[in-house]
Amino acid sequence: MTSCKSHNNTLIEFDPRSLTENQITLTGIADDINYIPLDNSYPLGLIYRNIEFINNSIYLSVKDIGILVFNKEGKIQRKIGSVGRGPGEYIYNYLFTVDDKTETVYVWDSGQIIKVYSKTGRFLRSFSAKEFGEMVDVIESFNSKIFVSYETQWEDTKYEWTILDTLGNLIQKKGKRGPVFTSNVGGAGGTYLFENKMSYWNRYFTDTVFSILSDLREKPSFIISPGEHRFPKSKIYKSMEEMTQYISIDQIFETNRFLSIMYYFNKEKVLMFLDKVNRKSFLNYYESETSNAISNYSGGILNDYDGGASFLPRKYFTENGREFMIGLIYPYQIKTCVSNNQFKNSKPKYPGKKKELEKLAKSLKETDNPILMIVRLKR
Repeated sequence: MTSCKSHNNTLIEFDPRSLTENQITLTGIADDINYIPLDNSYPLGLIYRNIEFINNSIYLSVKDIGILVFNKEGKIQRKIGSVGRGPGEYIYNYLFTVDDKTETVYVWDSGQIIKVYSKTGRFLRSFSAKEFGEMVDVIESFNSKIFVSYETQWEDTKYEWTILDTLGNLIQKKGKRGPVFTSNVGGAGGTYLFENKMSYWNRYFTDTVFSILSDLREKPSFIISPGEHRFPKSKIYKSMEEMTQYISIDQIFETNRFLSIMYYFNKEKVLMFLDKVNRKSFLNYYESETSNAISNYSGGILNDYDGGASFLPRKYFTENGREFMIGLIYPYQIKTCVSNNQFKNSKPKYPGKKKELEKLAKSLKETDNPILMIVRLKR
């Protein structure tokens, strides 16, 4: 039995019930780690899911503060707009996206209004997208267009997605697939970019993950296997405990070698890496204290590179022909790790990196802002 199968040798079929327990370590996939402490100009509380790495700038969205831009050394560069109810301000900054060519920032705000900011943070304009639907999953900049996907589990939702130009004009739309249904389970899905295509999914109800190509044609990427492990397309009257029997997808991304899926199933939070060539799966486990942010996660891929805390990737990007993954770790996690006997007795592959991590831990206060872990993948 294999962990994932393909009936036609092109589309992978993902079934969490049949995954094998192979393990992978950081040195098996990566050849470098870089820790970037974020400076303390703004005390960062709840950091939302989005991390954007655009042209050597790192974009983060922080509750009650707004969208902040850091450089590769972790120094604050600027703030994009500001939180508020005045002209040019946004009430919500949970959903945002950045054009990778112009660094224009688009923020989905209250009332289905998209607010647009320059790369310097200056407010440019806003436009309404209310006529296309209210239950928005995610927005994503793709080839200088705005992709908007919707939660299809609500009867009033008309579209799977729409694509708008930078002024808010409709370019293309996709009606809902299959029979209309209504659920009482809400929750956002997501998108990921890979090889000049953008893929999207719904957290609970996606049967096929589809990709949109540069010419805006759509094609299937992989299948999520049907069965009793899937949320029923109807209203559910079960306890939270009983609902753990259904799979909930938190994150998907691809690298040249792997398909990666973070999901919650049967009371376990799993980070899976699937080798796209031989279909071999690698399972890693993690914990989280919050569901709507990247804060306070622990676990992930065993770090045998410098002996530090396990690595949980939250974003994939490429730079100068190389592939990278980004994670987020808090000072107390680093200091706790370095102070325990397991770390002190560890013999990682790169002892020099272990010493660098010890030095970093000594320089940190537990109240400092979090640290980005940037892992470079092997060629």
